[in-house]
Amino acid sequence: MPSVYFAPDEMCTMLKLEVRRIYDYFLANGWTAAATPEEADKVIAPTCAGWDKLETNSLNMLAALAPMADKVVALGCVNTMNSKAMAKVHKGATIASVALDQAAGLIPDAKVALADIPEPSTFRSKEDYRLYDLSKRFVNVAFGCAFTCAYCPHKVGIGPRKSRSLDSIVDQVRQLMTEGVRIVVLTGMETGLYGREIGTNYVAMLREVLAAGDTFQIHVAQFHPSGIRQFEDDFAELFGNARVTDVQIPIQTTSARLLKLMSRPPLPDGFGDVMRRVKAANPKVILRTDIIVGYPGETEEELSHTLDFVEDIFDEVAVYGFEMKAGLPAEQLAHMAIPDDEIARRKAWATQMITAKGCLAHGGQQADLDLVALEELKQNMRRSKSQLA
Repeated sequence: MPSVYFAPDEMCTMLKLEVRRIYDYFLANGWTAAATPEEADKVIAPTCAGWDKLETNSLNMLAALAPMADKVVALGCVNTMNSKAMAKVHKGATIASVALDQAAGLIPDAKVALADIPEPSTFRSKEDYRLYDLSKRFVNVAFGCAFTCAYCPHKVGIGPRKSRSLDSIVDQVRQLMTEGVRIVVLTGMETGLYGREIGTNYVAMLREVLAAGDTFQIHVAQFHPSGIRQFEDDFAELFGNARVTDVQIPIQTTSARLLKLMSRPPLPDGFGDVMRRVKAANPKVILRTDIIVGYPGETEEELSHTLDFVEDIFDEVAVYGFEMKAGLPAEQLAHMAIPDDEIARRKAWATQMITAKGCLAHGGQQADLDLVALEELKQNMRRSKSQLA
C-alpha cells in the first residue's frame, strides 16, 4: 500500500483547506499517511509566498528535501511568485496554487476523483491550528481574488476569484450543524465580492447561512471593504446580528492617495458609519483589520490618520510592514521606497500607539511571534466581549 507524507505548512486558511482536500484524496484512494518523508512513496511540500519570512521558510524546507526530490511535489504559491529561487533548491515536480486540480494526476489509477472529495472544514493535522478546536470550522466561500493590488503576491499565486455556489455553502453549513459545530468561519482569500460572477452576493449568502440554523456563531474573514459599497444598510444589519461575533475587514490604509498607488479602490464613503452602527447594535462583535505601514510614498500624516481611524473602529489590528516583491507592479514605486529601518520604526510606533488605545495589535505571520500565544490573547478578548450586553 503506497504512502504519502505532507510536510508542515504555513499557508493561508483557504489553501490549508485545499491541502486537506488533496490529503483526503490520497486516503480515499487507499494511500496511507507516512510519519516521515524518508519512508513515504510521495512527499507533498506546501509552500507560501505571502511574506518574505514564509517564502524563505518554504525554500529552506525544499532544500532540506532536495536529496529525495524525485518523489517531492512542491505545491503552492512560491512556484509562481519565485520560480527561479525554487529551481535552485527543488528539481522535482511542482503544482501551482492556481492549478491545484493538477493534483488529481498524482494518482494515475485513482478510483475516487479529486473532484468528488467533499469540501473540508478542518485542516490536515492538529499542528496546522493555532488553537485546536473542532467546534470551530472553516467554510471556503471563494477561491482566488477579485482585485489586483499592486503589492500583493496572493493574486499572482491563486488567480481570479471563483465563488462557490450558494447552495453548496449552505449545504456544508447544515452538515456542520449536525456535527454540533459552534463557530462557522466564512473564509477565502477575498470574500467581500463573493458571488458577483455567479449572480449573487455576500448579503444573500450571509442571510442564507444565518437562516440555516441558530445554533452557531459566524465569523466573517477576509472581507474586502468594497463589498460594503451599495449594501451599507444590509451590512449594518447583518454584521449587527448578535450571532456574527467576528468580522475581519483589511483596509490597509485610509489614504485615498495611497490606495490609488496600491491599485485598491477607495474606502466606501459610508464605511466608518456602517462599522459604528455595527458596534452599537452588536457590542459583542470583534472587529479586525489589517494595515500596511511604510508603503512607498507614505507620509507620517497619512499613517497617523489611519491609526486614528482603526483605533476608533477596530478591536484588533494586524500591522504589516511593506515588503517589495520582485515582479509586482509596486516595484515601479521603488523611487518612492521607504528604507527598511524606517518601516520597522513606523511599524513599532504604530503597534505601540494602537496598543495604548486598548486594541490588540500584532504583526501576524510576518512577525517572529508565538501565534498560539496570539490566539490565546484573541480568545481572552472574545471572552471579555461575550460578557457585554
